[in-house]
Amino acid sequence: MRYLVTIILSLSLFCTTDLFGQFTPAAVVVSKERTVRDGIEFYVHKVVKDQTIFSISKAYGISAITIINDNPVLKSGLKEGETIYIRTSENRTSEPTGHKETAQHDFKKHIVRWYETIESIAKKYNISVEDIIKANSLTDRIVKTRQELRIPAQADMTIQDENIIVEPVTKPTTEPKNEIRKLAETETENVLPTRSERKQTYDVSLILPIGSNNTEATQDGNNNYLDFYQGFLLAAQELKTEGMNATIKVFDLSDFQSSNLLAQSGRLDGSDLIIGPVFMNDVEPILNYASERNIPLVSPMDPKTEALAENHPGFFQASSSPYSQQIALLQNLTPRNHVTLIFESSNADKELVNMTKEILNNKHIQYNLLTYNLLSGRSVGPQMAEKLSKENMNDVIVVSNSEGFVSDVLRNLNLLNTRNNYQITLYGTNRWRSFESIDINYFHSMNLHISLQYYIDYSDENVKKFLARYRALYGSEPTPYSFQAYDIAYYFMGALNTMGTNFSRKIDRYQRNLLQTDMIFERNGNNNGFINNASRLIIYNPDFSINISRLNR
Repeated sequence: MRYLVTIILSLSLFCTTDLFGQFTPAAVVVSKERTVRDGIEFYVHKVVKDQTIFSISKAYGISAITIINDNPVLKSGLKEGETIYIRTSENRTSEPTGHKETAQHDFKKHIVRWYETIESIAKKYNISVEDIIKANSLTDRIVKTRQELRIPAQADMTIQDENIIVEPVTKPTTEPKNEIRKLAETETENVLPTRSERKQTYDVSLILPIGSNNTEATQDGNNNYLDFYQGFLLAAQELKTEGMNATIKVFDLSDFQSSNLLAQSGRLDGSDLIIGPVFMNDVEPILNYASERNIPLVSPMDPKTEALAENHPGFFQASSSPYSQQIALLQNLTPRNHVTLIFESSNADKELVNMTKEILNNKHIQYNLLTYNLLSGRSVGPQMAEKLSKENMNDVIVVSNSEGFVSDVLRNLNLLNTRNNYQITLYGTNRWRSFESIDINYFHSMNLHISLQYYIDYSDENVKKFLARYRALYGSEPTPYSFQAYDIAYYFMGALNTMGTNFSRKIDRYQRNLLQTDMIFERNGNNNGFINNASRLIIYNPDFSINISRLNR
């Protein structure tokens, strides 16, 4: 089933704005008081401070959307001291769908996605787990990815995500591709002339491969786009407290044969901002569509999409490139210091080595060169000493992502540092932080510098608030995808809310305090897109502290 979902940020479903501080929902005690309304038995529940619709629904075992539908007063928000009515578990509806016979043809088909459980599917269609078990003759509550389920046709599909109501938009009747294109073009002609720079409500489209098996550009081989989605929602909620009204359309790209078909469908028309898709091959068709309509598009992760910036002035590459990160790192070299470049002779990191040489040459920095392989053994120590200065501080750049080679280099440098009093400041790559066999003392004793695209300072108050909110809402720990989504949504939707639809004109003056990444954009030519050139410099100090500096090239 192909569908998109819409999140209405103007719908207030929070107890208080304390949700965005160090927030933990208040415990919910099931009421002993009951009443009957229109022949249906309800619990009479009095709302306590810091309770949420989600926490109440979990305590009573009733879906949040059912509670909202039964209590119209909740459309304006949940308030402390308010009385609401919750169906008893014995009498949720006059006749539960699972208790009546359903004809074979009275079923909808649902294909289970990798992140779904039988409970989440039941919530999606506003039916009970028992309804699904009975309709499919299941022996337990376990469902598998790609499993086909029958859903009673009278089920009312409503996707629920914690404290935000997410409702599906009706899928249009399938038309031939050329008819879809004509419809999209006609609707666009009507939309474009009326687009204004400032609006009361903004339309944002988010495109993710939520149900995809494509694990390209992931660090651990897992599909983490549900985490991305959840982090995105938290940023959207925070922007709502800042006064932003927005409609967010969320597209699961796996529901379309290609991103080109999504672009042709017309369902992105009227967007003020498009975030996604994730992978370069998917981005290009959507970018062409967006450029024709002057819609800003953000590539959220894949650094390879930087190649698409040419002739697309509304394009934003959120990930900083390895070249940009290396420039940010090497700009910290001290001109008076003695510079030495070390890398493995096997050419394992040839691209990074050539990049580093180019940057040093462009900056007119003189450097000594040492290259060897691990078979050189301990004989490399004297060669390394010859490349260093006994009198001056040595800036040593080790261009390698090989844990074995880096371990050997650092062992030799440490001997020169501790036994022969060579002064060394070390420059490494971002991969080093994941190495397990290297003594961390080497990092601190030689003042290691690393330039990172992503780094989370868990002592930062904003990070602490994000962690508290995420844990309270989702009951799990955020992944780097969650942080990345929050940063992107908070930055770009904030820019849209602050500066209007033409925010790209003023993006060089716009800053936001983000969680794991920074964004400083520059464009190479007026007709090209924007590339993020910000990095975070991590410096390991001899006292075992760590400094964090925010850089741009």
